[in-house]
Amino acid sequence: MSLAARAALAGGGVVVLAGLAVALVFALGRPHLVVSSKGEALVTVHAGGLDSQVGQVRATSAGRPLPLRRAEGGFVPVDRLAQGEVVEVSAVVSPPSWLRWLLGGPVTSSTTVRAPAAAPAASVVIAQRAGEAPVRFDAPVSTVAYAQPGGVTHVVHLPRPASLVDLTVQGTVGGSLQVQAAPRPWERLSARASTLSWFSPPANDDPVALVEPAPGSVTASSDSPVSLTFDHAVSSVLGTSRPTLTPAVAGAWSQPAPNRLVFTPSGFGFGPGTSVTVHFDRPVAVAASTAATTTGVTTTAAVTTAATTTGVTTTAAVTTAATTTYSFQVAPGSLLRLAQLLAQLDYLPLRFVPSPGVALPVTVSQEVSSISAPLQGSFSWRWSTVPSTLAAQWTPATLNNVMVKGALMAFEANRPTSTYDGYTLDGESVSQMADASTWDALVAAAVAHHADPNPYSYVYVTKALPETLTLWENGADVLTALTNTGIPQDATADGTFPIYARFTVDYMNGTNPTGTPYHDLVHWINYFNGGDAVHGFVRASYGFPQSLGCVELPVATAQVAFAHLAIGDLVTVAG
Repeated sequence: MSLAARAALAGGGVVVLAGLAVALVFALGRPHLVVSSKGEALVTVHAGGLDSQVGQVRATSAGRPLPLRRAEGGFVPVDRLAQGEVVEVSAVVSPPSWLRWLLGGPVTSSTTVRAPAAAPAASVVIAQRAGEAPVRFDAPVSTVAYAQPGGVTHVVHLPRPASLVDLTVQGTVGGSLQVQAAPRPWERLSARASTLSWFSPPANDDPVALVEPAPGSVTASSDSPVSLTFDHAVSSVLGTSRPTLTPAVAGAWSQPAPNRLVFTPSGFGFGPGTSVTVHFDRPVAVAASTAATTTGVTTTAAVTTAATTTGVTTTAAVTTAATTTYSFQVAPGSLLRLAQLLAQLDYLPLRFVPSPGVALPVTVSQEVSSISAPLQGSFSWRWSTVPSTLAAQWTPATLNNVMVKGALMAFEANRPTSTYDGYTLDGESVSQMADASTWDALVAAAVAHHADPNPYSYVYVTKALPETLTLWENGADVLTALTNTGIPQDATADGTFPIYARFTVDYMNGTNPTGTPYHDLVHWINYFNGGDAVHGFVRASYGFPQSLGCVELPVATAQVAFAHLAIGDLVTVAG
């Protein structure tokens, strides 16, 4: 082979080798990248290629820019993300400038990542050591916030994400925890807290139950459900039997979880002020599932803590001794809400107007919830003119007053299934009259809009001579007449009283000041203060004291007054 041929061959080999080198550089050096979410970062970027450089990494969430910073071997958001939030990510990688003639321009890669989420893996936790409840999550977590009901919130920051976290608890039997967690330090806590029940292992074979309402507590509503969370499955604790309640009310048991039973009263529920007892057919160690104010009920091994937001001492675990019963009490009804309902139903000479933004209840459940929680609002007179002596009976600061009592007596007399007994109610206070049955009827009347069918009437009697009776009704005087009150030896008592009993005709019996008995026929009778009544009685004249305590009118005039009056209307006698 000639020297020239050899040179040509060698030159061709160089060209081939150079071509192979260029191809290899192009194949191996061309930039590429993988964008993903791994480890503890939101975004990880893995770039390849000869001397490639990662450019800008951008992220958006719901169309808004999401600033990122380098951390945890990748990128994390500058502002905390919500768990489960979806993020669109793009990254750019570029070859070195001296190879761009061969490898081309920047390469972009995009992907979608989702912020991780975590929640407790179970709703029941068994404490392995005193004061510690091990909570397992369905994914590793970095931050845990937790609190016992009514207590201070504690926040735990873990050095590295973990699936099992020991939480500090107070109590000897058990309790409940409100738990929130975040899988990563750059995430917000879960939007809703998970409720966990924790139990200490019982010293014997007796089951443990966390109960709500708490033992000895005063619950807020007549229709509050009764919740029982056991440390084992209901089937292993009670079999197929269910607890019973005293007093028995309409409702049903449900089992929302294998270890939980809930009794939900229907309709009106237990009634305000009612003491409720739950009966088990085997001994159960009972503890409060939530902090609750006690009513002075003596319990066994009570454990209390003052760690509350209201400063009220609360019960964390009411009793450690197994028992076959536990009790709680329904909160008493509010006299203010009672007055609001009576005004809504026209039994008071006032109207009630809720504050702006406050809606009147429209369902039985809403009405029941308001029994112990009166609405924000104001009262005003229903008419532009109201007798000053009637207006003086309205004392909002003390609603156990004669005006509210009269309105409640009127309501009781108008109930469809009324067994009204004015002689009994006349001796009772408003609080005594407002029992569970009355509240039940008031709720039903409010929902059905059954207002007072009678006008609002008021009687004013003056003993200044000449004695007169004025009957006011729905904003105007409708009757003024001469009348007789009691003689000095048996004077008519001053004051304001509700009419509690009425008869068209009857005999009045008693003893005259001379000691002789009387048995008088009277008509159109309205009893308002013991044996005193507004009624018709024949006299030669009227306008000065002649009776033995009653307010006497001519019979025809008394009949007119009787037609305007009703049970509960007020009578004021002024000396």
